[in-house]
Amino acid sequence: MIKGIIVKPGYTPEVIEFNNGYKELQRLVEGNFEMPYIFDDADVVINEEGKLNGSEANKLLYHNGQLIDILFGNIVIVDSNDEGETVSLSQEKIDKYMKVLRKDSVHI
Repeated sequence: MIKGIIVKPGYTPEVIEFNNGYKELQRLVEGNFEMPYIFDDADVVINEEGKLNGSEANKLLYHNGQLIDILFGNIVIVDSNDEGETVSLSQEKIDKYMKVLRKDSVHI
């Protein structure tokens, strides 16, 4: 089981456990997924067509005070090991990202 965080549009982030695997990540983000580089120490998983398929806006991303992107649909936060395999977030990272993701916007 993998422990991560899911953020659904309009909802408070929640800690989840799910089976590792491609199909499970697809289920969580409701379609094919991509993993854009956003955080240095955690992986972000989003629906690769979230901007095009009518998904609801979820988080505004800011860098140096400038809006750089908007994430749509469900967002899943996980970690990866040195081999690039998806693994659970540590409790420290869960605590950190539960705070970061409670806001409508994320400053990176």
